[in-house]
Amino acid sequence: MATIKEVAQHARVGVGTVSRVINNASAVHPETRARVQRAILELDYYPNQAARQLVTAQTLTIGVILPFLVRPFYVNVLQGIAAAVLPSPYHLNIFNVETAAIRSYYFEELPVRGRIDGLIVISLPLEQADVDRLRGARIPTVLIDGWHPEIASVGMDNRAGTRLAVEYLIGRGHRRIAFMSGPLDEELHFQVNRHRLEGYHAALAAHDLHSYPSMEQSGVDTYAGGGWMTEQLLDLPVPPTAIFAASDVHALGALQTAVRRGLRVPEDIAIMGYDDIELAPYVNLTTMCQPMAEMGRRGVELLMEQLGAEPPQPIHDVLMATLVPRGTA
Repeated sequence: MATIKEVAQHARVGVGTVSRVINNASAVHPETRARVQRAILELDYYPNQAARQLVTAQTLTIGVILPFLVRPFYVNVLQGIAAAVLPSPYHLNIFNVETAAIRSYYFEELPVRGRIDGLIVISLPLEQADVDRLRGARIPTVLIDGWHPEIASVGMDNRAGTRLAVEYLIGRGHRRIAFMSGPLDEELHFQVNRHRLEGYHAALAAHDLHSYPSMEQSGVDTYAGGGWMTEQLLDLPVPPTAIFAASDVHALGALQTAVRRGLRVPEDIAIMGYDDIELAPYVNLTTMCQPMAEMGRRGVELLMEQLGAEPPQPIHDVLMATLVPRGTA
């Protein structure tokens, strides 16, 4: 097994430089860091993590708190996080949240138990008490798909993305456009569905089109939920000619229901989703593509900049979804 001295010789640096790279210290030139990382891989060097943790008082663990782990959006974001963390000495600890009580438990317990060196929070809004607790414990934190003025974040402009989607449908000649999403008032206080509804309203208003409560459906975040909401819309006295679904999961449920009822898509009804999950191209779904894995990678980058250093002023990256026209709209 290679030693740290052999890694240093292979990379043509001192042992101290190798140690700084392993400990993710900031005072290493990027080219030197890359050379050391290549040497570590080529020599198959494994630092003694147990000894290192005793010396540095680090856990070498990044915590990820997220809701509903198995939903496609979160799976894709986690893939980006995992890929970005892999070359580092850190490993991940995932904390899945499905109720407000579990959310409160994690945010109250993690900062005081010394279990993590840094934290990534996906989609869950932070209250000021959460921020104060994390800052008091000096735990570097990054939000993905969320925002707080005091915490670095990577998010999407959901209003602008939805407006672009609805205006695409308007451009295709549709005037009766329905909206469906997950719950607007939900115990974990997600903001994404409400922001996408606001983008939907903005698009209609910009084209002098009225919005009608009967054309707006919210329900459970499942394929069946999308199907049920589609049933309600298609049973209206004057049904929509197009449905914008705030997630591909709902759009796939809508597509299945439309086909089962004998409707042609997009001739009888157009259906458009949001996310561009793995299944979307296989059913030729027109959708908005979110760079989900990229959100995860960028979140890790922002966190690594904080680990082992004084936290910089919070950076707030805002990404845009892109239109993917396919065959359903």
